Amino acid sequence: MTQSPAAVAGLWIISPIASVCTKFWSGSVIDRYDQRQLMIGADIVRALLVATLPLFSSLWMMYAVMFLISMSSSIFVPSSQVYITRLVPAERRKRFNSLQALISSGAFITGPAVAGVLLFYLSPAAAIYVNSVSFAVSALILMLLPKLGIGEQSGGKSRLSPRIIAQDWQAVLRFSRKSGYVVGIYVIFQIVLVIGMSLDAQEVVFIRQVMNLSESQYGALMSVTGIGYLVGSLLVTLLAKHIPIRHMMGIGVFMVSLGYFLFARSFSFELAAFAFILLGLCSALANTGLVTFYQNNIPVDLMGRMSSVIGLMLSALQVASILIAGVVAEYLSLRLVYTVVSAAMMLVALILWITSLLPSRSSYYQEAVTKSATMK
Repeated sequence: MTQSPAAVAGLWIISPIASVCTKFWSGSVIDRYDQRQLMIGADIVRALLVATLPLFSSLWMMYAVMFLISMSSSIFVPSSQVYITRLVPAERRKRFNSLQALISSGAFITGPAVAGVLLFYLSPAAAIYVNSVSFAVSALILMLLPKLGIGEQSGGKSRLSPRIIAQDWQAVLRFSRKSGYVVGIYVIFQIVLVIGMSLDAQEVVFIRQVMNLSESQYGALMSVTGIGYLVGSLLVTLLAKHIPIRHMMGIGVFMVSLGYFLFARSFSFELAAFAFILLGLCSALANTGLVTFYQNNIPVDLMGRMSSVIGLMLSALQVASILIAGVVAEYLSLRLVYTVVSAAMMLVALILWITSLLPSRSSYYQEAVTKSATMK
């Protein structure tokens, strides 16, 4: 509609801003209500909102709808995380998370492929309507899952208020002080991945203007990334039983950072393709390890609030890092920015991986950990 790179860049900012606006209070809702119902409601809202997008001719109206869609997603994702943790036994979580990564990676490839076919033979509006229907179908499938109720969360029947939200934040802070290692390790690993995502916002500019690759070569790089993620997810699914959680996290995040570094130093399509394959291969490993570590060490009845508070910080960091990377790249070499940031990511990931190998920390990386709801 606009032929404006800035207008497209605005889409990168909408989601984390919506997340910041939502996560102040969403954790209190997630821990006090039926997570299955919240997921169904979020999917129905997204189905309706997506269906309205082709009706608008104003870019700002589209931004507003995308903002609301992102808010719904900010409720759906942590709700699903809590529901999965409650439903799946601790000893099966790593296996489940690896299968989920495999399915997600398949969607990462098939989703854009289906959209491409729809765009080629039909229209953008048709592709958007199909996307809307997919959310509605998702809601129907979620209705087939078992009802778990609201568990043992405190204040299940309390009305949400500023006082309740403040109490919930205090509960999160108390747990964070009590379990500083768990929260610190998870947050820092997530920060490394979020900073990597901020580099993605400059990806097109780097490939087209710094490396001078063609549009078709850029498309090929995106394809090999998806294939790499699919293959990585398949390998994680097959080998999950044999790879300790600490190595999933450590090797995964370190190799993802290495992939960004190799991409930063790429002067040819071949090396860039290798870097993107490495990124895809190891992203599944890192994500599976991080999610399992989080599920095994955070009390399930506090998880919604914990996810929201951590997500709030990460979303704010994502907005800031995207803006900073864009501004700095205007004055310095984009290749230099990529190189310095990815090298710092590698160093932090390596230090955290070594820390996880200490014998005193082994209890945090057990395959099955039972955490009772002690934070009320």
